[in-house]
Amino acid sequence: MIRSLYLKILLHWCVALALTEALVFVLFLFVVGESHRQYVTKSVAQSSHVAADFLELSVAAALARGVDEAAAVQGAARQLALRSHALVWVTDAAGELLGASFEGRRPPEVETVARRTGSHDGVTVTVDPAGGFPWYAVLPVTGAEHRPLRLYLLSQRHGGSFPAGGFAAGLALIGALVALLAVPLTLRITRPLKRLEESALRIAAGDLSARAELSERDEIGRLARAFNDMAETVERMVRGGRELTANVSHELRSPLARIRVAGECLETAVARCDREDAGEMLEVIREEIEEADRLVGEILQYSRLDLQAPLQLGGRVDLPELIGGVAKGVGPLAKSRGIPLRLELHGGETIAGNEEVLRVAVKNLLENAVLHGTPGAEVLVELDREDQGVRLRITNGHAPLDEQELASIFEPFYRGRDAAAQGSGLGLAIARKVVALHNGDIAACNVPGGFQVRVTLPRARG
Repeated sequence: MIRSLYLKILLHWCVALALTEALVFVLFLFVVGESHRQYVTKSVAQSSHVAADFLELSVAAALARGVDEAAAVQGAARQLALRSHALVWVTDAAGELLGASFEGRRPPEVETVARRTGSHDGVTVTVDPAGGFPWYAVLPVTGAEHRPLRLYLLSQRHGGSFPAGGFAAGLALIGALVALLAVPLTLRITRPLKRLEESALRIAAGDLSARAELSERDEIGRLARAFNDMAETVERMVRGGRELTANVSHELRSPLARIRVAGECLETAVARCDREDAGEMLEVIREEIEEADRLVGEILQYSRLDLQAPLQLGGRVDLPELIGGVAKGVGPLAKSRGIPLRLELHGGETIAGNEEVLRVAVKNLLENAVLHGTPGAEVLVELDREDQGVRLRITNGHAPLDEQELASIFEPFYRGRDAAAQGSGLGLAIARKVVALHNGDIAACNVPGGFQVRVTLPRARG
């Protein structure tokens, strides 16, 4: 079995070309060959009538000079043979040989082929009879005293037959030239595929930055662009997975280390029978376990959003109602930090989306605003209508951030430059992913007297 695509294309091309040429040759033989035979039949018939007239006149002249009929026919046949370059013989109605241009009393045996034999103006003509002769003609003539005779002409000229062999050779030569021209065309098809294969093998070997550098604008070019898009997505997902794994390992190390230290302190307290100190260490261990459990939950939630892409957005979500419900849930946390929540929700807007994940995103945004807000400074939640959608703005009293921090706060596990920052660093990253899955935009900016997160979501259609 042929494994090379180049050889397969070239072989199929050559086979198709050979079949096409064979069909052309057969068609040419049937159409042009038949036309050639008709032409030759007509031409031979006309020449045969001229030969018959010559024979009759020659015999008549010889009889007038007193020559007997057999000698007259013999002499006329030989003269006609010299002029027509053919074997000539004459028989009577019974087939008895009367005269011939050759020695002997037996005419040559001519094997006629029915499909090559035709009649024209009383002359029976066989084109290319067996034996290698160009043509063979038989026609009636008149002898002495109007006796019916038959004249036989067997041409010995070999230059007028149909050139089937030459035509076949010409077709073969043209086919060979076209096959040679097919070589660069086949290479043009297979070389880009070879480069695409090399890029795929590089990715399989671990080089995720490999791309197919193809400039073609045909189907192969579109395949290469689709391959590059796929490779870019794979690289981004693998890189994100590696970063997530590294960050998870780092984030889980801290509570585990604290649990280990608390466990050692617990052993010491038990050894000296200090119940109060042992109770404090148990409480620390419980808190760290809860922290680790919450962190793992958020990591799972963040990963689950990747598995849900593309997200089902068929439902209609009443955004003001959703925000109001989330604000009630965040209220106790805000009250414990002395931060009032103020809602300004204008209009009952509905959007197309997934209510469950949108609730998670809004909850993360409100909790982030409360946890990083300034005690005594309110958190303002505003919802406004726009031409193509709605805009949600959440503002707190946090100190202004520089441009680098504004660009980084939505990255996973980023907690800001404040070492005492609370949370896992995944809340805003989850919110950004949810907004992106809803075809929206999210951004952060400094505003007079605080810090603001802005979310834009498209309005539901219909």
